[in-house]
Amino acid sequence: MKKKVIICIIPLFVLSCSPEEKSGQETKPQSIVSKPAPADSGENIPVKDLATWRFLGIGAVTVDETENALLMSEGPDSKGVTLVSPKKYGQSVVVSYKIKPLSYESVHVLILSASEKDTGGDITAPQDYDGNFDFWTAGNVQNYVFALHNAAHNRKPFITKNPGVNLIVEAGAEVTGERWHDVEIGRHGAHLFMKIDGKMVIEGMDPVSGGLPGGVIAFRLRGVPGKAASILIKDVIIKNS
Repeated sequence: MKKKVIICIIPLFVLSCSPEEKSGQETKPQSIVSKPAPADSGENIPVKDLATWRFLGIGAVTVDETENALLMSEGPDSKGVTLVSPKKYGQSVVVSYKIKPLSYESVHVLILSASEKDTGGDITAPQDYDGNFDFWTAGNVQNYVFALHNAAHNRKPFITKNPGVNLIVEAGAEVTGERWHDVEIGRHGAHLFMKIDGKMVIEGMDPVSGGLPGGVIAFRLRGVPGKAASILIKDVIIKNS
C-alpha cells in the first residue's frame, strides 16, 4: 500500500503542518526569490527537498514513499502547475531526472534559465496567477521551454525561447508511454539539448550569441480540458558549471 506524506508550502517557504494541499494562489504578488547555485559536478536533489520548491498553480505535491518519488498533480479548474527551484543556475547547466506520466494527457515541460526579462532578476508571480502558461511565455519572464510527453497537445517534443514562444527546434517523433523515462535536458551557452531514455531527441542553437542569462529551473505539468494531469518525478541531479 502506498503511503503518501503531504508537504505544504506557503509563499515565504515556511513549511506548514496543515494536511491541506499546496496551492499557488496568493493574497499579493510575491517574488520567486532565488540565490545563485555554486558550480559543482552534480547536485542531487532528494525528493523531500524537491517537495519544498516553490509551488504555483492549483494542485498539490506529495511524496510517494513506495516509489521514492514526488507526485505532482493538478486540482480542479487548474490551468497548469509549476514547481520552481529556490536557486538560480548559470548558462551551463544540465538537469537529469526520471519522470513517469500517470496518464496520456499528462503533458510535462521543463523550464530552464527563467528570469525577469528586463533585469535578469527574480520572477514575480501576479496576485491572481491561476497557473496559465502565458505567465511563462508571453509576459515578463524569459526562459527556455523543453516540452516532452506532449502528444496529447498534438505536438512533438520541442524547445522554445520566451517570451514569444520562439521555436528553436522540434522533434520528428513523439515521446509517449506512461512509464518511467530517463530525461537529460540542458544548455551550454546557446547550445540547447534534450535526451530521452539515453537518446538525443533534439538539440538546437539560440540564434543570440551566448543565449539567455541563467535563472531558475521549473518542472511544469498540464493536462487537457476535463482531464487533470499527474506525474511522478525522482532522481533529480543538477550540474551547474
